[in-house]
Amino acid sequence: MSAPLLWMIYGATGYTGRLVVAHAVTQGLRPVLAGRNATKVRELALSHGLDYRVFALEDSEAIVEGLRGLESVLHCAGPFVHTYRALAKACLRTGVHYLDITGELAVLEGLHRMNDQAKKAGIVLMPAIGFDVVPTDCMAMHLAERCPDGDRLMLAFGNFGSRISHGTLSSLLTRIGESGAERVDGKIQPRPVGRLLERIDWGDRSSWCISIPWGDLFTAGICTGIPHIVTMTTASRLLHRILKFQFIFNPLLRMRMVRRFLQGKVDRSVWGPSPLELEHGSAMVYGRITNPSGVSVEARLQLPESYRLTALSAVHLVQRIPELKHRGMVGFLTPAQAFGPKLITEIPGCTYLEESTEASPSL
Repeated sequence: MSAPLLWMIYGATGYTGRLVVAHAVTQGLRPVLAGRNATKVRELALSHGLDYRVFALEDSEAIVEGLRGLESVLHCAGPFVHTYRALAKACLRTGVHYLDITGELAVLEGLHRMNDQAKKAGIVLMPAIGFDVVPTDCMAMHLAERCPDGDRLMLAFGNFGSRISHGTLSSLLTRIGESGAERVDGKIQPRPVGRLLERIDWGDRSSWCISIPWGDLFTAGICTGIPHIVTMTTASRLLHRILKFQFIFNPLLRMRMVRRFLQGKVDRSVWGPSPLELEHGSAMVYGRITNPSGVSVEARLQLPESYRLTALSAVHLVQRIPELKHRGMVGFLTPAQAFGPKLITEIPGCTYLEESTEASPSL
């Protein structure tokens, strides 16, 4: 019988944090719950019969004390660009593995810069263990194996029959009005948000997608070495047209008072998908790799609703982290780097659909 997993969910009382807690409990796991709001953390912990700890991320010594005796922490309290650094640094000090559910490009880049420190400390830094990075990371490696000379990769994702959560929208607001990005010649380069528009065939439906600066640009590049990568998500053609004028309104959106106003509206009115949406919604990932001759390979992933998938994948990966230590794998790792492209198929409801190879113009 294996030893019990000693781990913590920080940000347990947020929308996605609660989903992770609920799924962990159904798997017979007993994570320590944590966050800054004592009342909310205590109520949630007592409802599941779990231990809890209360500390904020502004106090480095309190974080170190809060991590005492643990093996891993799963960070669920975004926007991660404001919260990841303090918790990751405490993990380096205490020898605790750090995982999170971010999709924020700056966070992934920042954690990757801690790679050498993590190796020295003997810990794993594995951010982005939810939707959409786990499926896109696996997709990227899967396509790279099928087309080893591919040098251009497009990844698109969509969530259908559901809606965005408070935490995700708050994270997006931290970058509203900022430049987009694409991977060009192996480096993340600024490009306008929505520069590209393409109609994606998901298999049983199609929809317009625009290019966005999401974390998959970084993770897919790290796990495959492909030099040119674009990430896209579902959006209307109207939004694409509006974004052509972003040079006019972006300075306004970057103003602190505007961001505060928008965040206030989010705080008052946005929570996340309903139980019905979680059960009946779905997500998809489309990937296409193209080689210098213009031959492309494409594939699709059918997935559960995105927030439900995040809970499933996060709990699954937390349980597999001890394997990495036994294999001598420490430092910064993407999910597919650690466990390969078939990782996504280990999660219930996730499957690769029919694939095709064809001559196609490069991106």
